Amino acid sequence: MAFLPDTVGAFDTGSLFMTSTVFGATCEHRPFASFVRICISRHHSGDWGDCCVDDAVLNETALQDGGRLFSVYTIPLGLYTLSDRIWIITESSRQYTTVLFPSEY
Repeated sequence: MAFLPDTVGAFDTGSLFMTSTVFGATCEHRPFASFVRICISRHHSGDWGDCCVDDAVLNETALQDGGRLFSVYTIPLGLYTLSDRIWIITESSRQYTTVLFPSEY
């Protein structure tokens, strides 16, 4: 996993990490790296992206009671061909947040 610097947002993300697969993709494809940075910012500000309604409701509750936060972002067509979305998960402890492809869960 690769470390990403923390930023200011709606909640504490703790340390930010990405899987080696996501990290490799960001190193090879600059536009994909920009997309990932934007998604991290969206997640951190409470924009859960394309997650289902049930997950969005759980996230809103988690902001109050400290549960896990889960966001889904659809990768624009042609930007990265090995996956169609990324997930960002902040653990309930708020000690760390991870960016990953769904196939890596």
